Parts: sequence; C-alpha cells; structure tokens
Amino acid sequence: MMMLDRREFLAGLSAFSIAPRVFGADSAETYPVSLQSVTYASHGRKDLALDLYLPQRLNGRAPIIVFLHGGGWSGGTTTTGPDFKRFFAQDGFAMASIEYRLTPSVTFPSNAEDVKTAVRWIRTNADRYGLDPRKIGLWGTSAGGHLAAIAGLTPPGMFEGEGNLGQSSEVQCVLDAYGPSSFNLMDAETEYERATLQPVSPALANAPPMVAGVVAGTPAGAGLQPGPPRGPVPHDHPNSAESRVVGAPIQTVPDKVKFASPLTYVKRGAPPFLLMHGLADDSVPYHQSILLYEALAAAGDDVTLRLVDGLPHTFFNRSNLDELAGPFRMDVRTHPAGGLESRSVERAGVFDVARAYFARYLTP
Repeated sequence: MMMLDRREFLAGLSAFSIAPRVFGADSAETYPVSLQSVTYASHGRKDLALDLYLPQRLNGRAPIIVFLHGGGWSGGTTTTGPDFKRFFAQDGFAMASIEYRLTPSVTFPSNAEDVKTAVRWIRTNADRYGLDPRKIGLWGTSAGGHLAAIAGLTPPGMFEGEGNLGQSSEVQCVLDAYGPSSFNLMDAETEYERATLQPVSPALANAPPMVAGVVAGTPAGAGLQPGPPRGPVPHDHPNSAESRVVGAPIQTVPDKVKFASPLTYVKRGAPPFLLMHGLADDSVPYHQSILLYEALAAAGDDVTLRLVDGLPHTFFNRSNLDELAGPFRMDVRTHPAGGLESRSVERAGVFDVARAYFARYLTP
C-alpha cells in the first residue's frame, strides 16, 4: 500500500513536470494567460462557443485540453467547471472549454458530434493560436465525461458532425470524471451502492456551495437551460437526464441506450484513459466507471481508475478542492496497454493527479 502526502506525491511526478520538460522554464514558474471566446460551429440560429485560455510566452506550441462541462446534457456553459486559468493554462496547457448542444433541443449523438467538431476546429486553427495539433486531450465531467469517452472511443467517420472534415478528430488521451457508461444499469447500481455510499468529506459538506468553480454567484446564463425537474429522479424515469438524452425512457429503447454507451465502442488501441469517481457520489454510481475501466482493460488498453474517498458528484467544479479537503485517499487500478493490472492505495490531490496525467500524455 502506498501512502503519500501531497508534497511527496508531487515530488514523485517530477518525470512528468510540464514546465521544465516542455518549455525550459523553472518548475515553479507559471504563465500569464489570455482568454479568447470564439464560435467554433453554428446550427441554425445557435452558435456554439469555445473559450480558449492561452498560456503566454511559451517556448513552443501549447498542448490542448478540451473541457466538456457537466449538467445532465441539458445545462451548463463554458464556465461550468474549475478556474481554467489555474487548471491548467498557467502550467502551459491551452484550455478549450466548449459549449455543446443541449437537451431537449437535441438528443444523442448531436452533442457528441459537437465534441468532434470542436477538436477539428482546434486542429484547423492551431497555427493561428500557437497550438500543437498533435497533442489534444479531452477532460469531461459527468455528462461531459460521457461525451469525452464517446468521442475518444468512436472510430473516424462516426459522430463527426460538420466543418473542417479534412482534419482528424482523434485525441491523445481522455480524462472521464464520474461520467455514465451504461444508462440502463444505473438505478440497479445506485441501489446496490446505497448501503456503502460514503459520507461527503466534512470539509466539503460544511463549505459554501460552488458554482462554476467560485463561491456563490452564478455566471450569466449558467444553468438556465431547460432541464429535468429538481430533486432526485430515478435514471429509469421518463424525464431523467438519461431518458431525455436518448429521447425516450431508457428501459424502453435498449438499442438507443447501447448506441449511446461508451462500452459499445471499446476497442484495442483506444487512447489512454483516466477514470475518476467519488465514493460519495449519489448522482452517478461509481460502478459506471468500474464498468468502463474493466472493458478497456479487457481490450488491452491503457487505462487507470481512481475511486476517491469522500468526494461527491461534480467535485472537479470546486477550484479550491485540494486545499480545502485534500489530499484524498484513492483506490487505484492501473492497466498498461498490453500489460497486467496493478492495484494500490494513494493519497493525492485530484487536480494534482489530473495535471500529472495530462503532462504524461500531452508533452514530449
């Protein structure tokens, strides 16, 4: 069993430290960040925005992390997430937080098409913004985690959408945080996990609520899109987020549920995956991440699963999470491509883990 405090954990990541390896800077240096908001696609009267956070004064092109917000496929904006300047533009990554089309205006796979369209737009405009088109990763949370997994696993030509079709929509890695993977199993898993669901970490349970990574206050437009009713809604309910995204009660349309499941598209040769899920999550059962991990491992792919003690749903939206309640105990399962699984227990900050992951797969 491995027990590391935050300082030891960071020291152990020196091989993946982005600043000295990529940009020739002191490891403590952070980069000034500029923000540009652009339209990457239009559908009728609906323009889709992409907020691009660009680290300045780099010695080279920036690798890109495309962030896909949560919100049950029906809500959220480009600011529904942590502080993108801090995570991780100041470290030398370009951060691209995107809008995608929401229910009930669309159903799957329109939202997945938007993700691939955004990736192709980034590759097309890489020279203009000083980006490295060979180094693009996806980071999705909740519904965005589901879309990140879909976009990372589906083959070229599937769910591509429109625009810049001469460019590839393939990505080099995927961080799927608490995203659903098989809608029709979620209620059964929720019931199974009920007896062992952990309490939320006391430091978080007593903290002010977070919206878009900041305490109190709601960014303009955040959460104003039509969505399912407030309060717990069983996943099998006709008005659940999952039923709305496939366009029918999920237990009545098994073909549509399979069509929208990342498990359907698992194959050998998938990009590396990191799956993270809180063990206090009462919205998406953590077995959804276990299912995807085990499918990717069985296919021989590079995948890591981290189940984190005391963390509820949407934990990546809280920018001060690690300072407030970390480091966190994590049960870790790691399967290297073509290798054998290893298991360990670690203590680390969740943003530290994410930073190290992207540094490993998106930097030379």
